[in-house]
Amino acid sequence: MEQKMDLRIRKTYLALHSAFTQLLEERKFEDITVNELCDRAMIRRTTFYKHFADKYEYFTFYIKEIVATFQDRLAPEVAGDDAEPYLLHMSRELLRFIREHERLVTNVKDSRMFPTLMIILLEQIRADIIQVLRRADHGGAENRAKDIEDTAAFYAGGLLSTLFQLLERHEEIEEEHFVSVISKFLV
Repeated sequence: MEQKMDLRIRKTYLALHSAFTQLLEERKFEDITVNELCDRAMIRRTTFYKHFADKYEYFTFYIKEIVATFQDRLAPEVAGDDAEPYLLHMSRELLRFIREHERLVTNVKDSRMFPTLMIILLEQIRADIIQVLRRADHGGAENRAKDIEDTAAFYAGGLLSTLFQLLERHEEIEEEHFVSVISKFLV
């Protein structure tokens, strides 16, 4: 059974999410301080540090929250055991997020912390894909665990690499083109 989150904690997380999104739209990750984030979210620093060790840990949480919103938009038929529709849905959602937050993405991409932030993003996407592939495998043999982890790493790396290659062209990314490229990975 899903554990309900305390309303105060939920409000704190929502305030942090909104404030962090605004700050990332304005400047690079390394130029954002925890003090600034807390001021913008109207929370105390002690509250922030009760939940997160630093802004990197918060960034990991932020990515997980974004992925959760992508999952919330899943149609019931996509949420099943078939990995391909799920991965295509998540790819579309990622592209939608990038379109809605171009400045944020540019600030993250231009950050000198970009390699670290990419590792955090890559690990979250990989972990999500591992869960989907395990469901699709119906709890297959233990020796498949390594195959699933390797496949998830391939999908996550391919997805992000393709996306950033398309972003480097500095032109509008056609959703159907992006999805068709990603679909080729899923064969």
